Amino acid sequence: MSLSKRELTIKIKNICANEGFSKVGIAKAEKLTEEEPYFKKWLAEEMNGDMKWMNNSFEKRLDPRRIDENIRSVISLAYLYDTPVLHSNDTNIPKISRYAWGKRDYHKVLKKKLKSVCRSIEELSPEIETRTYVDNGPVMDKAWAVRSGIGWMGKHTNVINPDIGSFFFLCEIFLNFELEYDEPIEDLCKNCALCINACPTGAIYDEYKLDANLCISYQTIENKNEIPDDISLEGWIFGCDICQDVCPYNGRKVFTEDGNFYPRPDVINKTYDEQLGMTEEEFNSIFEGTPIRRTKYSGWMRNLKKAKQEVS
Repeated sequence: MSLSKRELTIKIKNICANEGFSKVGIAKAEKLTEEEPYFKKWLAEEMNGDMKWMNNSFEKRLDPRRIDENIRSVISLAYLYDTPVLHSNDTNIPKISRYAWGKRDYHKVLKKKLKSVCRSIEELSPEIETRTYVDNGPVMDKAWAVRSGIGWMGKHTNVINPDIGSFFFLCEIFLNFELEYDEPIEDLCKNCALCINACPTGAIYDEYKLDANLCISYQTIENKNEIPDDISLEGWIFGCDICQDVCPYNGRKVFTEDGNFYPRPDVINKTYDEQLGMTEEEFNSIFEGTPIRRTKYSGWMRNLKKAKQEVS
């Protein structure tokens, strides 16, 4: 390797920035020792609901070297998806989380960008090897984002950056070379409890603690069974942005320039009745290539019926 550690780090960060990533941080690939007891307790108390795949990959999630022993650095990247568009105040129109109301699935968008980034990084030296993740493997995205200085863990358990808030996607690049590592940044939540007080279901049951079983986002996306009667959807039919909407750091007016994540008028302006009149074929066609396909037609109808019943 002809480049120094500093030179390689700078070049890699520039490559990531040129591909449109909002923030880039780098951490040493090592075991997440501090996070281990909290993660273990969270799983033991079944706060992850039916997301049992988290249990099956416990050791790998805590240490990336269990995925690949040659990994030396974890590059954490943030990609902004917030837009200036607001959700409708019309109670006859259901709400979709900002990350999903656009025309493309973020996994596909970011995987393409990461592929381009890694191609450029690997051109720096034939010795470099990379591995990427976009919310699709045994990687603790938020923990690495915090360790690499992308942001701090908010009380709502989303990562917050002081410049761009929390409406951003996280992804990682694993690298087989040591780089210059970034330091975690200060937790600026301080005495604020807006997100805790705003959560309508009590899912944020304490500071920095989330019970997925009570989370509207979990119930409308990950839960494949009937939604419990005591969980009110508050008009949300896919995901939920309440805890992030009230966060002061999301009032910075910094928005994405990526048109893939701007809302589609034909989706966000439809009433409950218009959505409920949709056939399965129409659902598959309208939401082709978007995160909403994850809930499937049956889940979409379930969410719509329950949310409409609550406002009727």
